[in-house]
Amino acid sequence: MWNIQTYAELPSTQTLARDLLAEDQARHGDVFIALHQTGGRGRYEDRTWHDEPGSNLLMSIVLTDVPPHLQDKMQFIAALSALATIRTLLAREIRDFKPERVQLKWTNDILVDGKKVSGVLSEAIWSGTAFKGVVLGIGVNINQEYFSDDISDKAIALKNVLKYSIHLERTYNLLLGTLQYTLSHYSSSAMLMDDLRTELEWMRSVKQFSLTNPDGTKAEGLRYDGISNDGALRVLNADGAIQIYQNATLDLL
Repeated sequence: MWNIQTYAELPSTQTLARDLLAEDQARHGDVFIALHQTGGRGRYEDRTWHDEPGSNLLMSIVLTDVPPHLQDKMQFIAALSALATIRTLLAREIRDFKPERVQLKWTNDILVDGKKVSGVLSEAIWSGTAFKGVVLGIGVNINQEYFSDDISDKAIALKNVLKYSIHLERTYNLLLGTLQYTLSHYSSSAMLMDDLRTELEWMRSVKQFSLTNPDGTKAEGLRYDGISNDGALRVLNADGAIQIYQNATLDLL
């Protein structure tokens, strides 16, 4: 299924895959991997992805054959796939590994021991009302040893946990296999939302957090109250009122 293309360096695997799909030059199952990105980004244009060359998993996956009930929820498919992959990797290496050490933070960040190890970016391409496909960008900190001072207290790599390196090729093969299974597993949107709610349940224990909107404004003193059927975040504000957020960055305090 997968047509893997590996590059020593790219500005961004996501930009390359997205542009090729928009120009009808990419097909279902194309996978673009970079050993280093000079302009990797997160969900918003001002969020960058920091990597040491040759150390991390940096990939974008083109999917055009997507069931209609999943087309607007592919970020959750990718996030659950990354979550399962990281749990599997650590369980293979750590005796008495506890799966709850690896958590999904809304919407699509994966944490290990409370620090970010992976992020997901999903971008759908449309031609009018016709769905052309989706590009899933997945980054996982694998063998990176050091992070810049501004993120060193928030980021972690699997090597930091295991104290030794992990083979990159085996990692992305496992991730792609997990993604393929996940895509075929969810026969309904309700099944996906049920699993997503289960994975996010831990957030009820967070006493309070803040959210940053795409325009830079912040909401603070929030508590988790679940997710809606489309994956939007339900929160309780300081006054106890329920608010709904579709696009925001969640910052744990």
